[in-house]
Amino acid sequence: MSEVATVVPPAPVTAAAPLPQACGPRRGRAVFLLLFLAAGIYVGNAFYPALLDDADASHAMVSREMLQRGDWVVLHMNGIRYLMKAPLHYWLVAGSYRLLGATAFSTRLPVALAMVGLILLVNAFARRFFGVRAGLYSGLVAATSAGFFLFTRITIPEAIYALEFTAIFYLFLRGWTGSLDPRKAYWSAAALTALAMLTRGLVGVVFPVMIIGLFVTATRGWSRWRELRLFSSAVIFLAIAAPWHVLASLRANTFFWSYFVNEHFKRAMGTRFPPDYDAVPLWLWLGAHLIWFFPWSVFLAGVWNQIPRPRAWKQLSVEGQTRLLLFLWAGFILLFFSLTFGSRMEYYSYGAWPAIALLLGTGLARAEETSRPWVGRMQGALAGLGVAVAAGLGYLLWVSAGVVVRGDISTLLQERENDFYRVSMAHFLDLTPQAFAALRLPAALAAVVFLVGFSVAWWLRRTSKPIAATVLTAITMGEFFLAANLAFGVFSPYLSTRPLLQRVEPYLQPQDQLVLYGEFDAGSSIAFYAGRRLLLWNGQYNNLAPGSYYPDAPHLFLTDEEFMPLWRSAQRVFLFVPPEQREEARKRLPADTTYLLEEGGGKAVYVNHPLMRGQLTIAAAKTASD
Repeated sequence: MSEVATVVPPAPVTAAAPLPQACGPRRGRAVFLLLFLAAGIYVGNAFYPALLDDADASHAMVSREMLQRGDWVVLHMNGIRYLMKAPLHYWLVAGSYRLLGATAFSTRLPVALAMVGLILLVNAFARRFFGVRAGLYSGLVAATSAGFFLFTRITIPEAIYALEFTAIFYLFLRGWTGSLDPRKAYWSAAALTALAMLTRGLVGVVFPVMIIGLFVTATRGWSRWRELRLFSSAVIFLAIAAPWHVLASLRANTFFWSYFVNEHFKRAMGTRFPPDYDAVPLWLWLGAHLIWFFPWSVFLAGVWNQIPRPRAWKQLSVEGQTRLLLFLWAGFILLFFSLTFGSRMEYYSYGAWPAIALLLGTGLARAEETSRPWVGRMQGALAGLGVAVAAGLGYLLWVSAGVVVRGDISTLLQERENDFYRVSMAHFLDLTPQAFAALRLPAALAAVVFLVGFSVAWWLRRTSKPIAATVLTAITMGEFFLAANLAFGVFSPYLSTRPLLQRVEPYLQPQDQLVLYGEFDAGSSIAFYAGRRLLLWNGQYNNLAPGSYYPDAPHLFLTDEEFMPLWRSAQRVFLFVPPEQREEARKRLPADTTYLLEEGGGKAVYVNHPLMRGQLTIAAAKTASD
């Protein structure tokens, strides 16, 4: 028999009758399987590849400088105040650096552990209110949906605040339905809401408060407001959330404008300074969730019949109240970002994803337990899709079979205008059929995994082994993530400057100066792996611009007039140029005193003094080639 809540709540709530669970999964085995999958997928893939430029290494640099400065209040990036983000994720990464050193693994470890905790908590959430099978399936959805994995490959706090949201709503429901002492439940939820604000800013507090308010209103539970202990919960929230905000405001006089006005309100309205990512078109943003929850989105039909009817909201069972909260949780966040038009990135709805995972997992479990025929048809459709994907990958491998890879994958990609990449997943559209010559191993592995895994899972479901079919579907995705991470590594020279820096490092001496053309994010992995502060030539824009105007900001931003004397001086200067800036930089560099040192990933490294006998300037090299 499944573990289902049976405690009689203080309000007139009807407890849910348990669903039949004959031959269902055992609780201990389910937890062990989820722990094994979660650790293998998220911790196991945290070692590789190197940190990327842009948000990945840029955010890692904030944590490294926090540790180096001993300043845990005002964030800095490349020596410049960085007043845009909440601190908790950076604190966790800095703590990881202190224990393990500053590496790609230690950078990703806090998010990886948050994902492990999220998967186990989603399992516990569904198990308590819906049964052991629902708990297992919900955990599998959270562990192996494509979006959960994809958006933990970069250093962003989405998984951390998704874990905090899940804990907040779980504790609230435990207190509301009477299975946990209200003081423990609501005070703990208030503390976690404060941590969510320290992780994700205003979103961390506005979303949980609004969703719980909608739930209490929908169930007409305002008569129970005293149980919520609003005053004492608010005191706990402020005691945790307020100190950092107050100290940051005292230490940085533009903090309020930079953090609250510019980063929250003006970003949502599309008037943020300086301009950042664009809003993904709404139809694309909503439709992409079918990909983010692949392969489990094929079982979406199991979600619709779980929606409680509005006229019954006042007297729902424990199970019904849980379903209602899940729909309000997911629906409010999706609606909120559907209405924002300034900045809407693909992962902004991550805080709703645990609720969607719970709805998908419990819907599939219920459909299996009631022998719904559509489940087998959807599993067959997934097997057919696996065959189609395997055939498509096979075709691309055949097309690229005769392609000889010279250099790295960047030589086989189709580059676009720089503004095109203001959508975070835009680099995927750079792929060409020829690029699969560099992706042969991961593409072949993915083709085999999809073909065999989804086909066998369909056979298991047809032979009345539904739990085995569901578990194999999850394992198939876990194996695909391994292939995807290998492919991610193949893209490293294109998305990270680390491989290029490794070829330059033998020439570097402590007194040499490193300069990046353009904004810091375009080459932030240089600063991380070289352990040096970068000068920025014509780069006083984007994330570092606001902090650069403080009187004590180091002079890192060079104009043409400031850079040229440095370049012509006796000091050796290494200039790193991103792909989209190469033409502009070449026009400015004096050809008679510039030497091309290395190229890779579409990037170039120039030096102002020859490093080897007979090395030609770019002017001399051009004359020789002519």
